Amino acid sequence: MGKILVRNGFIRQDTLVETLRHTNPGMLMRESTLMPGLPASVLAETRSMIVAELPDTVYVATLKPKGMTRRRLRPYMGGRDIQFVPASPQRVDDYLEKAQRANANDGGMLEWMLRKALDNNASDLHIMPRMHSYTVLSRQMGVRELMHEGTMDEYNSLTAQIKDRARMDMAERRIPQDGGFSVEHNGRIVDLRVATVPTTEGETIIIRLLDPDRVNPVLDHLGITRINEFRKAMSRAEGLCLICGPTGSGKTTTLNAAVREMEVLERAIYSVEDPVEYRIPYVGQVATNDSVGLDFARAVRAFMRSDPDVILVGEIRDLETARNAVKAAETGHLVMGTLHTSSVRGAIGRLRDIGVEPHELRYLLRGVMAQRLVRTVCNECNGAGCDACGNKRYAGRSIVSEVAYLPDEESVDRVIAGECWWPSMIDDVRVKLEEGLTDLQEVRRVFGAEFKAEPDAMKETA
Repeated sequence: MGKILVRNGFIRQDTLVETLRHTNPGMLMRESTLMPGLPASVLAETRSMIVAELPDTVYVATLKPKGMTRRRLRPYMGGRDIQFVPASPQRVDDYLEKAQRANANDGGMLEWMLRKALDNNASDLHIMPRMHSYTVLSRQMGVRELMHEGTMDEYNSLTAQIKDRARMDMAERRIPQDGGFSVEHNGRIVDLRVATVPTTEGETIIIRLLDPDRVNPVLDHLGITRINEFRKAMSRAEGLCLICGPTGSGKTTTLNAAVREMEVLERAIYSVEDPVEYRIPYVGQVATNDSVGLDFARAVRAFMRSDPDVILVGEIRDLETARNAVKAAETGHLVMGTLHTSSVRGAIGRLRDIGVEPHELRYLLRGVMAQRLVRTVCNECNGAGCDACGNKRYAGRSIVSEVAYLPDEESVDRVIAGECWWPSMIDDVRVKLEEGLTDLQEVRRVFGAEFKAEPDAMKETA
């Protein structure tokens, strides 16, 4: 039952492990995972299998004395406790063989690169050719880091393998292409979205890693300060709710988490995305396909004929899509969508630029949230750098946001008139900075001069 729930996206793997720990610890022996940074030679020496990882505990099955195993594994645990569960000799042997294969890099450069990126919780890989070599960069917590440097012969072999698995035209190098494929990692399926960009030195390849275990589907855990205000907007039976922010600000994750709070069996929910990144059980998810004319606007029109309760628009970026979203909201549906703008008031201006007049939103707009992501300092070292954070000083990311709930047309009129009565995004990041959740260097990286200019702007508003 647990595996079925995980595969269908109802719960995460770590939630399953946590549940088993409290209800039936003996069943943990059915799980297994490869732990980054733990050498296969140490596992073989101790005849051990890593069963499951939690923030405070690592569960281990071993065929050797527990005291010796604990001493050998402790340096790789990052301060976490080691708990032992019953061991099956056959499963331990199979696990050790799998660990040795992974360590030997039998799968070639692509498998090594993907496994290392997934172990490090990277969101993207950038493969960039240069004059006499190529570079692989991984994006972790929003920042790119050097991962590998190799020869052009290796690059040509790697790109051919990627394009073949992504079902792209291997001979075409003059125009951008899109594709994708899936890999299995530690017992779960990870979808990979691949895009190529022709540059002067060759094709740059970008791989988006859509790891279902990396996405946090709980709104309360994303760091949104006034999330209950947005929940009020989501609770309305009809109207328009917008999630705004630049590319890479976590809008899709927030939208995903919001939908997971809805009664997906009681309400008919449809989404259109480019592409579908994370599967949501019992939600009709549609991926756009320009080659057959299936765009956002056409999908929304189709949804309106399909007895919907909630319509999700992955991105409102043109007049036809915006018009159909407004029409769906007018006809008694709750419409949620994302916009590329940086503030609540900017959402009105962005829709005006697209072609939707502000007065058309007067009776429809229910709530707007604007967000960005900042890295959070490591709790173990308070940002000094330690083994737990890999000396990166940061251990995760949190959303910085501003949220406006608009219960009636008068409040929408106030926004259209330029009023702002909610805490701004700069106010929110200032609070997070004072609480020690992030640091000044990260705030300046994300907001730049905008952070310094905010106090004067606030005085002018007052």
